[in-house]
Amino acid sequence: MNFPIIDFHTHSQREQNDIVEVISLHPSKPKDKKYYTIGYHPWWTLEILSTNQLNTIKNAFLDDPFCLGLGEFGLDNLKGAPMELQEKIFEQQLNIANEVNAPVVIHCVRAFDRLLRMKHALGQTSWAVHGFVRNKTLAKQILDKGIYLSVAPHGQMNVVFEEMLKYVPLDRIFIETDSDTSCNISQRYCIFAALRNLPLEEIQEQLYINFNHFYSSKWKYHIG
Repeated sequence: MNFPIIDFHTHSQREQNDIVEVISLHPSKPKDKKYYTIGYHPWWTLEILSTNQLNTIKNAFLDDPFCLGLGEFGLDNLKGAPMELQEKIFEQQLNIANEVNAPVVIHCVRAFDRLLRMKHALGQTSWAVHGFVRNKTLAKQILDKGIYLSVAPHGQMNVVFEEMLKYVPLDRIFIETDSDTSCNISQRYCIFAALRNLPLEEIQEQLYINFNHFYSSKWKYHIG
């Protein structure tokens, strides 16, 4: 079986053919993408979400088979609303995810202590922290809470990032491009396979298994 290369988290459609891309979509944007997640990013959300806003993401997940999950949303200690307000907005969206059993793609910058606390209190569905670039010590803390990590290997990686990429178990990881166009997703898969000293085909198979598990409630409709 040929397993597709998956761009777990990106913001624009770039590839064709057998590449699976999951677009992170803000609810105000048109839903013209094939596969997507939807949520209120902490950079652009400065007020408590209304019932209508929450229903928008809830109904997208319930009604559209191409909406695979919710996100990205989360916490950012460098940008956005005050952290207390970000936590409330995050909690609002997590409550929707729990209500509809939706997996969640998380944005987190310098707020992992808060994130892990909220995972313990509110994390009833699958979570993945996207864009993870930190060290393997923090990676272990996140993995120990049952959270997946999504990463973007590239050609100019530092030692700390490489050590983390070598450390994370293959059944707990995804690969993404996010907003970085310096490498396409196929190149990132190749860089990661070389770093792990594994055949590319093995990486593709395992990451597809991870994807199928993470998005199990929706992906089954697309594979028959």
